[in-house]
Amino acid sequence: MEFELSAVINRPLEEVFAFFRDIDQHAGQKGTIVPVYDKVTPGPVGIGTQYREVVQVMPFVTGEILTEVVGYEPGQRLAYRFVALGMAGELTYRFEAVESGTRLVQRQSLWPSGWMRLFSPLIGATFSRMIARRLAGIKSFLESKAAD
Repeated sequence: MEFELSAVINRPLEEVFAFFRDIDQHAGQKGTIVPVYDKVTPGPVGIGTQYREVVQVMPFVTGEILTEVVGYEPGQRLAYRFVALGMAGELTYRFEAVESGTRLVQRQSLWPSGWMRLFSPLIGATFSRMIARRLAGIKSFLESKAAD
């Protein structure tokens, strides 16, 4: 399954990139939709950095996502490979300065495995809504921080 979303975030590129690069530092903050996002490797973010994220899949159901940075171009691109809930995937964020702030393009691939493939249509629809809601939440969070 392939997904692509984009948004213009009314904040400077450096700030938007820094948020995504250091997203673990925003986990659990008021207004963020990232409740648990732990950086499990020491040092600055770069290729090989690993994260553990806990997400709300459904009411009363959480899942763990293990992620590794596989592409890192400061101010331009962050790419990840992840495994979660019987699925694997890839995620790439591209950043571009525009007049009103930063255009963010999110491309994501998701590959259910085993018996999860039977539920691919449902997973695709649910996942599409989840990532759109997450991107809208991050946009809102970053833009509201500017107003503080």
